[in-house]
Amino acid sequence: MARKSILVVDDEKNQREILETILSGEGYDVTTASSGEAAMKFVADRHFDLVLTDLKMTGMSGLDLLKQLTDYDRSIIVILLTAHGSVDSAVDAMRLGAFEYLQKPYDSE
Repeated sequence: MARKSILVVDDEKNQREILETILSGEGYDVTTASSGEAAMKFVADRHFDLVLTDLKMTGMSGLDLLKQLTDYDRSIIVILLTAHGSVDSAVDAMRLGAFEYLQKPYDSE
């Protein structure tokens, strides 16, 4: 059976590396992107089962990426991660089709 593929999007390299290490260790096929723009290029080239994206990034925000992803392919599951959460941004994320909205730091489980 093919491994599930996950795209991790965060403008902070250490956050990408932490998630990549954890998820790869669990057997997932992990690709990382440092921006929303780079993420969309990866998505155009291949299918991902899940996208984990930071909310606040330089350039395209996580909410903007979520909108583009759901416009491109409604079947992509998107989880937003943030250290700067608010009720308003959580509501916006869910309205735009986010599967989940998680606050950093998060438990690796």
